[in-house]
Amino acid sequence: MPKLLVKVFGDPGEDICELEEARHLLFFSDRIVVVDGQDVHSYEELVKVVSQEKYKDQEFIEVVQIPAVQGS
Repeated sequence: MPKLLVKVFGDPGEDICELEEARHLLFFSDRIVVVDGQDVHSYEELVKVVSQEKYKDQEFIEVVQIPAVQGS
């Protein structure tokens, strides 16, 4: 299984983690999580997306977290 390359939109840093670690690293409740252009809304959905055949030979899968904008 490829590792996840986790980025936060607007932040130059990145983290590399195993899929199991993403459960505690990603914030699905207050951020938009995007994998290969696809919105992911839960850890379970992330598992389904990254388990697809097209990712099996990749070393990394890029995951971008975008802070949700709160309305006023």
